[in-house]
Amino acid sequence: MAKLYILFEGGIVESPKLESFDDIVWVPNLFQALGSISSSGAYEVELLLQHKPQQAPFERVLETLSAQGVVVEGVTELTTLEPSKEGIAYLVAPMTNKLATKLGVTRLPLTDWREIATHLLTNDARPLRRATIERETRETKIELAVNLDGSGKALLKSGLPFFDHMLEQIARHGRIDLTLNVDGDIEVDEHHTVEDVALVLGQAFRQALGDKRGISRYGFELVPMDECLAQVAIDFSGRNAFEWNVVFKRDMVGTFPTEMVKHFFKSFSDEAKCTLHMEVSDGNTHHQIEGLFKAFGRAVRRALFRYPGDWDLPSTKGLL
Repeated sequence: MAKLYILFEGGIVESPKLESFDDIVWVPNLFQALGSISSSGAYEVELLLQHKPQQAPFERVLETLSAQGVVVEGVTELTTLEPSKEGIAYLVAPMTNKLATKLGVTRLPLTDWREIATHLLTNDARPLRRATIERETRETKIELAVNLDGSGKALLKSGLPFFDHMLEQIARHGRIDLTLNVDGDIEVDEHHTVEDVALVLGQAFRQALGDKRGISRYGFELVPMDECLAQVAIDFSGRNAFEWNVVFKRDMVGTFPTEMVKHFFKSFSDEAKCTLHMEVSDGNTHHQIEGLFKAFGRAVRRALFRYPGDWDLPSTKGLL
């Protein structure tokens, strides 16, 4: 659950000080908007006081807010305010960014409560899940960018056409945007390029996922690829584990060694810190491999899904 701090004077009532019942002048469009935000269950509302109000009119304000469906979890005077320890927090205040800076939170300028509600109750309010990684060794030079909330766009230049085709399946079926440029020693063999791309991709996933609040976490998919049935299950658990129940009858598909398929997914699991189970039935080796990549992409798509208004961590441990 995210924290929503609201400056009482100017954010709830228009009066600079609440000294009598006559000072209860509500900010326009407050009730429906803040009621929707509170009832979503995604935010914990806390009021911040510049001036200590008179008790009776302040109690009337709290009673009215409650009657409108607004749950106020806390009230804090600015003189005792400390930096927020919340993972995700916002401040609604008709003033400069100084208070937001002191709190260490994101300020939402108060122009219209309806606009604030629209912003907070859509995915636009969530942190962007993107990462860009550059990695250079004696064997490969890799530049990779990923957007986990993309539309499935892929711009891939690994130097290995079949590998690019498989990575495109992850992007398309996972609905992630993926850009990859590789300068690898493919004149030696494909091993270093495939392995290093997997490591960088796993690192990018781990970085883009952040604290993983609000994600489904688990993903699974069955994909029929003609005569083959591919099965993939994934858990972004923070622990790497890998199970592989696959038999290929060919050593190569075109110029691509089939042994590198397992190595790619194992390396990704290790670096992304996820549990990954993969299985495919017998059949054409090309179909087997493509089915696995498609099933992986679609399982990832399920696991990355974020429920609207949900910022909870999908774990009882408090850490993933």
